[in-house]
Amino acid sequence: MNKMIEYGFLCTSKDEKALMNALYKFLEPLNRTFSKSNNKGMLNARLPFIYKYFYWNLNKEKQVYVEIYPNTDLEGKCKFPNENVGWVLFANLKDVAPPYHVPIEEQEKYLNDLLSSSNFDFVKLYEYSDDEERI
Repeated sequence: MNKMIEYGFLCTSKDEKALMNALYKFLEPLNRTFSKSNNKGMLNARLPFIYKYFYWNLNKEKQVYVEIYPNTDLEGKCKFPNENVGWVLFANLKDVAPPYHVPIEEQEKYLNDLLSSSNFDFVKLYEYSDDEERI
């Protein structure tokens, strides 16, 4: 079973640099970083929302995948109606078989530490049910 959740950072779209700098600092001691993707195929997979780019990170050690993208796309469409959310973090926590199994509590702690390191308040926007398609 995978657990997919979307969180919103309470900031503006213009807070990208401050947000990402804080998140990069969190990943630095773990010898990890974010990738910034502007790959057309990856961006098309996010349709009907149109983004110039988004950030992503896969922490294989923790079995946690995250993406960070603006709440408002290039055409002005908001993914989530919360007007106080400038940026969204999508997280996929993976329940995999040993030897790669990581307890869900450990994955949730890692995710909460990442969110808290942003220096912005955040809210849970949506939690997907089992086998639900990502919106």
